[in-house]
Amino acid sequence: MIRVYQQETLDLFDLVKDVVKDSFSLVAQNQRHITLPESSYNPLRQQYDAAAILHDIAAKKDKDVDYKLCLVNVDIYAQNMNFIFGLANPIRKTAVVSTYRLNGDNIKERIAKEVVHEIGHLLGLGHCVNDKCIMHFSNTVKDTDQKEQIFCKNCRKQIE
Repeated sequence: MIRVYQQETLDLFDLVKDVVKDSFSLVAQNQRHITLPESSYNPLRQQYDAAAILHDIAAKKDKDVDYKLCLVNVDIYAQNMNFIFGLANPIRKTAVVSTYRLNGDNIKERIAKEVVHEIGHLLGLGHCVNDKCIMHFSNTVKDTDQKEQIFCKNCRKQIE
């Protein structure tokens, strides 16, 4: 089971529930809306630290949950990166996906791809060299658009 947290302004549970079921045969459970920790905001960058958001979500006491996924609509970053679309911590079984830079006609498809990508990391997958594989690193929205929403054969083997 994967517990889905969302920032107050988002309502993407149905999309995530379907993606999680179709891609992983996992059940998604909707959790209450969350407020981002103030400490996650970096005023110098005018962005939110994804690791701080992950830490906050991972610390929530949840029973009978295999994984946690948090959806936010703020600009997030990781160390040594200008921005990121998502971040996963496989050890803490928690991931965050930001919708902030995924705007456009394909926003639902982009969100779905980033959700699958981050859950792939939770399952132990790294980035893939195959630019069509969902586990390929996306440096731009164009990269996300060019990927398929499925795992390549090599990545699929690793999680089966």
